[in-house]
This record gives sequence, C-alpha cells and structure tokens, in this order.
Amino acid sequence: MNEPRFARLQQSLEQGFTLTPKAIFQEAWQRIQGAKMPILLATVGVVGCWLLLNQLLMTVGGEGEEASWNLSLLGLLISMIMAPMSGGLDMMGVHRSVDRPIRPNQIFDYFRYLLPLALASMLMGIISSLFLPLGQSLGLPPMVSMLPTLILSVALMFTFPLILEKGLSPVQAIITSLRLFARQWLMLLSIHLMLMLLFMGAVLTFGIGLVWVAPLYIVVKGILYREACGVEGMPEDQQAPAVNGPLNGSPNNSKDNSPKDRFDA
Repeated sequence: MNEPRFARLQQSLEQGFTLTPKAIFQEAWQRIQGAKMPILLATVGVVGCWLLLNQLLMTVGGEGEEASWNLSLLGLLISMIMAPMSGGLDMMGVHRSVDRPIRPNQIFDYFRYLLPLALASMLMGIISSLFLPLGQSLGLPPMVSMLPTLILSVALMFTFPLILEKGLSPVQAIITSLRLFARQWLMLLSIHLMLMLLFMGAVLTFGIGLVWVAPLYIVVKGILYREACGVEGMPEDQQAPAVNGPLNGSPNNSKDNSPKDRFDA
C-alpha cells in the first residue's frame, strides 16, 4: 500500500479518519439532486434480479429439513451471483461522491470481477451466519442474536469498493474494511442507524419517500468510502472536497460548486 492511490487508505488505517454525520447527510442530499433517477433505476434492477432469483430458489428448495439446508446454500449462491450488481451500486455511490458520471446500467459493469466478488460475498456470508446460531444456542432472544450480524454488515460495508476500486483481494478487502470500522465504529453505526430510521419513515409514506431515501443511502455510502479510503484518479484536494466544504460545516457558495453545476449525472 505504498502507492499514491493508497495514501488516504493507509492514513485512515494508521491515524484514523473523521466523520461528521450531519455534514455527510447535507452533502449527500446535495449530490442526489439530478442523480435520483439513475440510482433508482439501478436499485430497481438489482432488487428485481434478486427477487427473480429468490423466486427460482423457492421453486427448487424442496421440503422439510433438507429444504431449509438447501435454501441456505442457494441463498448464499444468490448472494454470490448478485455480488457484481451489488458492487455496482456501491460504485455508483463512490463515483457520485467525486462527481464522476453515473448511469443505470453501471450495475452490469463489474461482472468481470465475478470471482473475487463472489468469493468475498461467500466469506462474508459464512462469517455473518456464525452469530445467529450461536446466540440461539445460548438462549438469547432472536433480536439480540441478530445484533452482531447487523453490526458486522456495517463493518464490511467497504469490502466490495475496496476490491473494485483499490484492487484488493477478497481477504484483504474484508480485513481492511473491519480495520476501518474499528477506527470509527460509533460514527458508522450512528450513520447507519439514521439511515435505517429514514427507511422506516419512507415506508410509512407508502414507499414514496424511497425516491429520496434510496439514492441518499447509496451516496452516503460513497461519501463514507471516499472519506475513509480516497478514490483513485482524483487529485488529493478533490478526493475529499468536504474537508474544506460541506463535511467541515462551511458551505461553499461558489457558483462553480453549486449542485446544479457540479452534480448533474
């Protein structure tokens, strides 16, 4: 990690990084202006493919205890197949965070990385699946048993972008994501809790609020990645524009930096 493209990531791992939830959400809200439609279309595409594969899963699952085992294995297989599309959504957020163009079919750009992404998805699935049976064996309530799995899902949020944008191996990406989470676990959990509350509120509006909340979620994840890891190909003073702007709480009123001029997809 001595190359320039790893400079921000190395700094974050060694010295930590700073996150300000209010400023992150403010910047993300600006960045979804003009980008909601491509992100929504991409999200619908991913969810649609996921539902289709799950429907096929239900038809071949079988019955009884054997069915439960088959469903678990097939569910893991679906996650592995969907990994390039899920990674594509993550990369849309990363690109948006540094003003790169995005498009709905971007979710299909990363199938050439199917092997490393599928391997990472399998490893993450195996790691996550260990906690729920352990909690149940200890007699813990289901919600408590699921808590470590939910926390782990946040801790592994950087895995796919680290593979796609930094070129790390699946094991390196998983370990690096966990190390980054350890540096800012409280802020990362707080931000995801806010996002979860926003999703709950959006559902109460009969799903209308998802038009804003879904793109916001994708872009917030992209900003978090940019702040923690940096993005290759961007000058250092542009990799994290929020350091001197929105994330530092000082709005930039320059005409060149207005959402209309800079954030059009």
